[in-house]
Amino acid sequence: MRVDLEKFLIVGLEEQRAYFFEEAQKAGLIHFINPRPSGTQELPSSIQETLAAIKILRGLPLMEQEEVEEYELADNWVNEILQLNQELIKLTEEERLTHLEIIRVEAFGDFSHEDIAFIEREGKRTIQFFAAKTGTAEREDLPQELFVINSNHHGLDYFISISKESLQYDGLSEMQIPHTASQLKKRLVFLKKEIRNVEHRLKDYAKYNSFLHRVLLFRFNSYHLQAAASYSSEPLEGFLFAVTGWIPVDKRADLRLLAETTDVHIEQVAIEPGEIIPTYLENTGYEKIGEDLVDIYDTPSSTDKDPSWWVLTSFTVFFAMIVGDAGYGLIFLLMALFIRYKYANLKGLGHRIWKLALILSVACMAWGALTASYFGIHLDINSPIRKISLIHRLVEKKGEYHFYHKDDVYEEFVQEIPKLKESKTPTEFFDNATVIKKGKVEHPMYFRFYDNILFEMALMVGVIHIILSLLRYLDRNWSAIGWVIFMLGAYLYIPHYLNATSIIHFAFGVPKSVGEGGVYLVGGGILVAFILGLCQHRWKGFLEPMTVIQIFADAMSYLRIYALGLAGAMVSSTINEFASATFFAIGAVLFILGHATNIVLSIMGGVIHGLRLNFLEWYHYSFEGGGKKFNPLRLISKDKD
Repeated sequence: MRVDLEKFLIVGLEEQRAYFFEEAQKAGLIHFINPRPSGTQELPSSIQETLAAIKILRGLPLMEQEEVEEYELADNWVNEILQLNQELIKLTEEERLTHLEIIRVEAFGDFSHEDIAFIEREGKRTIQFFAAKTGTAEREDLPQELFVINSNHHGLDYFISISKESLQYDGLSEMQIPHTASQLKKRLVFLKKEIRNVEHRLKDYAKYNSFLHRVLLFRFNSYHLQAAASYSSEPLEGFLFAVTGWIPVDKRADLRLLAETTDVHIEQVAIEPGEIIPTYLENTGYEKIGEDLVDIYDTPSSTDKDPSWWVLTSFTVFFAMIVGDAGYGLIFLLMALFIRYKYANLKGLGHRIWKLALILSVACMAWGALTASYFGIHLDINSPIRKISLIHRLVEKKGEYHFYHKDDVYEEFVQEIPKLKESKTPTEFFDNATVIKKGKVEHPMYFRFYDNILFEMALMVGVIHIILSLLRYLDRNWSAIGWVIFMLGAYLYIPHYLNATSIIHFAFGVPKSVGEGGVYLVGGGILVAFILGLCQHRWKGFLEPMTVIQIFADAMSYLRIYALGLAGAMVSSTINEFASATFFAIGAVLFILGHATNIVLSIMGGVIHGLRLNFLEWYHYSFEGGGKKFNPLRLISKDKD
């Protein structure tokens, strides 16, 4: 629920300023207005460093946390954690470079730089090291002073040159070897020991992870308190302080109580033209989960209706239809229950995410049961599990419709399967609709109907979704009533135009002849939208007919639900075929890895496209957005944030 905000002026004695802002932070009521707004302000270094330290500790093994109350110890520990991490980064990088250097020079074996220098000095010779691509060592034109040391070592040939002066050779690159392989290996041993030592010292600080989180919250609260206090002005030569802020209309009594407690005067003031009013959504329970989803994309404007419940409900339906498998839903449910068991004290956002996972898992199980989809297993059409599903009943209804009407669909299948003509009842019609391919009995009619129904259900859900969006803002956009009529007419007329049989015909008993009148609803809807657009928006109403393109495109976009669900079902079915055709152990591995991959892809598709259908297609007609979130001065709590 969106709650309207009011603007208040708060005036008090300067000596009461600190006390007032401290109490205001505890109350968490007032969104203070910055009279000197600027760009994004950089966080204090103490907060940035604490955040960096916590990020480092997050990557360490979990330890039993040590309770510490002295916040003044935090600075030293944060500095030590950051220094140790920098040292670890340097040592790790040196270890990596040392590994590479060993690979580069190990072909020359072990030698002494002192011996090389002695030979050069006493023998009046220059010793050089070279490397070249593999095959160079086999060249017949190599100079006599060039000796092959190693060939095809890590894809290179290595040479040593002993000559009277420094020379260069075509195709060979001279190598500088400041340290031999044995020296580098000793250094590598030392580095590994130092890395283990630093890691051990760093792990000792993992027990202060919870403590540093509390310190971070304390520092954030202090920073926000100081920032809010700086928004106030000092009239009457500093004897008073004055500040303005936004207050929810349902918090007036709390504001008056705060004013009495802190001895300040409050007065409601007018909102200036063009001033951006923050948006305050006051939700609890499942609507709060929907609000979290809404925040992913944009903040509603201060005049928008709260879309939280709508987004949560629609997202749940879309996610379930895209995943489309009760078996996967069961896995999601078991994972959610395990997380709840493992982290029994989840609160705030973490608890809401867990509840969302629970909702989605149950929805996937429900939709999978309605469509008889369980891990992509091919169920026989006479299976009791399939017979209790909604999709099976709809397929039967569609078959009955074509059997009794003897339409072109009936004739098409009779030509494909001649024995269907002998059917006396719809049950016989289905039983006879079989063909044998590669020694297996197949039911082409049943599964063609199955796919057609899923296809139309995705489109039907999209039409309903858009119509609901249009109706939500009917009072703001009068032409929406025309577009609702247009969509209903299109849904009736298009099956008639395509000579297709829709769900509304065989499931709801709507005669096909009604579709002929759908074209009048289409034209009438556009005309109504045009007239109402002119009445409401004057000359801008002439652009209203262009909306037909947007509505058509948005409705077609919902077919992605069918496409993604079909893709996931085909992948899971293929995985089952591969797994069953191989040895048991290998098949089990293929089954687990294949379905695990498909589950991940299904989750990605469900989340991305389930949300985008809300944020793009649905928001077109009932969302302004671009709002500024209501952000009162408050005490940040780990349990709530």
